Amino acid sequence: MIEVEYQSNNSGGGWWLTDENWKALEDEGWAVDWVPDRWLGALATTAKKKFNNPYDAISEFERITGQDASAEGCNCCGEPHNFSYSDEDGKIHYTAVRVRETEIKFD
Repeated sequence: MIEVEYQSNNSGGGWWLTDENWKALEDEGWAVDWVPDRWLGALATTAKKKFNNPYDAISEFERITGQDASAEGCNCCGEPHNFSYSDEDGKIHYTAVRVRETEIKFD
């Protein structure tokens, strides 16, 4: 098993998870790192849980929070949801959201 860490990013000037989302993650076994006096208005910004693979973590995160883990966020702040884990060799792997297709058109 691997421990997957979720890290929230204040993308676009706001947190994408609500306080209730963090509490729901904790209720499902995620170890939420609670901020004592809030940080930029957030009760938490990271959570961890062990999974067989990182994709199970992302699926569970989406089910619990209703969020899309592949959301792009804003172009200056980056993606709002980041996941990482260390493999058996100690190498850290990070998620990255890549836009595959763009279109410019006039209506």
